[in-house]
This record gives sequence, structure tokens and C-alpha cells, in this order.
Amino acid sequence: MTTFYRNIQISLIIVGAIWAVFILNLFLPYDLRMYGLRPRQISSLQGILFMPFLHGNLTHLIANTGTLLVLLVASLSFSRKLTLFALLVISLIGGGLVWLFGGPNTVHIGASGIIFGLIGFLMFIGIFRHEWKSLAVSFVIFLFYGGALLSLMTYMPGISWTGHLFGFLSGILAAWWSRQTRIAAKNRQS
Repeated sequence: MTTFYRNIQISLIIVGAIWAVFILNLFLPYDLRMYGLRPRQISSLQGILFMPFLHGNLTHLIANTGTLLVLLVASLSFSRKLTLFALLVISLIGGGLVWLFGGPNTVHIGASGIIFGLIGFLMFIGIFRHEWKSLAVSFVIFLFYGGALLSLMTYMPGISWTGHLFGFLSGILAAWWSRQTRIAAKNRQS
């Protein structure tokens, strides 16, 4: 199996897990969405990890599925190791910031924080790493998803503006930190 098809398979498994949680939630006697992230509630810290797998309804899930799939394939095709690193940073730091600064009495669910995090990661990886391959990835992602950043400037009720913003910023942070792997590799070659 070629690397590209393996990246598609990995992406489908991740998106499939999100769909499986949604379908499972339809049949359970309790609502899994209660495990979403509730800002500044200690009992809700698990929401940092669970919120990307929880969606409000089918429309919400479908809206996240296609974009997440494309961004995962693009990111994994660039680097699996850096994608895993970026996903950890986006989930933990982005989710942690939503937990700290999200609106009171809100519940944050959905994969859009991860989506915006991957957009930030892929848009800035080329800027920070100064490689042709990463610059090409950054340019393509900006062309396709740069317009989505306009939503960061607009508050829309029922949408986690903080999730989008902190996801995007943590993706940029992951790109910044990943430049160190390039610097370390250059120093080893010298």
C-alpha cells in the first residue's frame, strides 16, 4: 500500500471514529455530549480530549467531516510525525485555552477546533520551516481555507468562536515548535 493511500486510510479511521461516537450516542440511554468541554469546571477537563468526537447533530457532523478528512490527508502526507505532534498540541493547548477562556455556562463540542488548528499548522509550517515542500503546502491550504479565517472575526451564536480561535493559534504554535526539528536536523548535518 502506498504512503498516500495509507494516509487516506488513517484519516478515514479518525473520521470514522467520530462518526461511530455519533451513531453510538443515538442508541445510548444517556447523552455523550455531556462529556463536552465546560469552561473552568474541573469535572469537565476530560472534555479537552472528548470534544472533537462529540457533535450536536448530523448537520454539525457533516459540516466537519469533509474538511477534517481533507486536512488530515494533507497533513499526514506532509509528515505523519509532525501531524501527530500538531494534533496533540491543538487538542491539549487549544482545548486547554478554551477551558480557561471559553464563555461561562457553555458546552463546547465538535472537531472544528482541530480543523482550525490544522489550518493554522499547515498555513504556517512553510513560513517557519523555510522548505519548498512546506511552503507549497502552506500556499495551497491558504488558497482553499484562508477564507474560513474570516469566521474568526465574527461571533455566531451556537458556534465555539473560542474553539476556532484557540485551535488556529495552537496550530500556529505547533508549526512554530516543529521548526525546531528542521533546525536540529540541520545542526546534525553540520
